[in-house]
Amino acid sequence: MRTKTLLLTAALTAAGAATSLAQVYSQNIVGYINVTNYPGYNLIANQLNATGGNAVTNLLLTPPEGTFVFKFNPATGGYTTIDFADGVWEAGSPSDLAITANPGEGVYVKNATANPYVVTLLGEVQLTSSLAIPAGYSIVSSVIPAEGPINGAPPAGLGFPAQEGDFVYQFNRASGGYFINDFADGAWEGDGPPPNTTPIIKVGEAFFVKAGAGHPAWARTFTVGP
Repeated sequence: MRTKTLLLTAALTAAGAATSLAQVYSQNIVGYINVTNYPGYNLIANQLNATGGNAVTNLLLTPPEGTFVFKFNPATGGYTTIDFADGVWEAGSPSDLAITANPGEGVYVKNATANPYVVTLLGEVQLTSSLAIPAGYSIVSSVIPAEGPINGAPPAGLGFPAQEGDFVYQFNRASGGYFINDFADGAWEGDGPPPNTTPIIKVGEAFFVKAGAGHPAWARTFTVGP
């Protein structure tokens, strides 16, 4: 998927009455991510906290007719499914309409049309996070919108706390299968995407992880400024 990010730093914002000597400052990072959903299935991530919340129905307000979204449930191994029909989101249960795509999560989006379309995700970067990695299969993403190799300390890498026996499955949209990489003898090895044996994760991309019990959390801290 093609993605584009623009991060705007809103820093040193003064508040208070003109007669007051006190000033209050706030600092955050807001911006947007453009994620392209191609015809068929796409495994995407939302890496910004949106105004109004990160429910899928809020992030994808008016997708093309016939769009389906699937969110994996690690506890059951199944999916919660919602679809966009006749201009509204529908689900088998009303509670399913509340499924989220928070930073650190991921969902499949099925584009039922013959043409790609771009989703613009707006919101604020979550500067500090600790993402739990459950045993077994889960779909995760980098909480911070950054691209790079999954291993290695930030900012060069994404800082994923790989353990012996971990597997990462990156969705291969062209084939409908996965690029599979495993962490063995202290290094990533596998089949790509070529020419990489270490998984390279893009902004707006989610992926499957297969992990053992007691896996450490994926902790990230993003610092603004020097």
